Amino acid sequence: MKYAILLLLLSLSIQAASAQEADIKKLKELNEKWIASFVTRDTATMRGIYADDMELVSSSGKIFHKMDLLKNLLSPNQEFFSSKVDSVRVRIFGNIGLVNATSTVHGKAGQKEFTVTNCYLDIYEKRKGRWYAVASQVGDTPDNQ
Repeated sequence: MKYAILLLLLSLSIQAASAQEADIKKLKELNEKWIASFVTRDTATMRGIYADDMELVSSSGKIFHKMDLLKNLLSPNQEFFSSKVDSVRVRIFGNIGLVNATSTVHGKAGQKEFTVTNCYLDIYEKRKGRWYAVASQVGDTPDNQ
């Protein structure tokens, strides 16, 4: 009897770890898609990643909501040539996922080219079995200050 309970607990523990690894992999994938969407201006992908109640706080402290973010992505005053995730760390707490990462984006705003590296914390919530970005805080790296 003792061994059966021990095996059951071990099995449940392995299943939980496996599910968490799958969630970590999914959040890393969503993060990659989010950053890649700047270059392709893929609002359909972004619409699927952002929760309807999404809020992003920029490095200047300005708050953007889902529709603001989608509109800004299509702005004719800016263009993105490349974007990449430089580093990423994911942590899961039940149905909340934290993506702490840095990315580098190269583009043009107006007539001026730029390359910027940002650090950010994206907060995801698992709703009805699917991960959605609900909040983001973007900051400048020391090189951008």
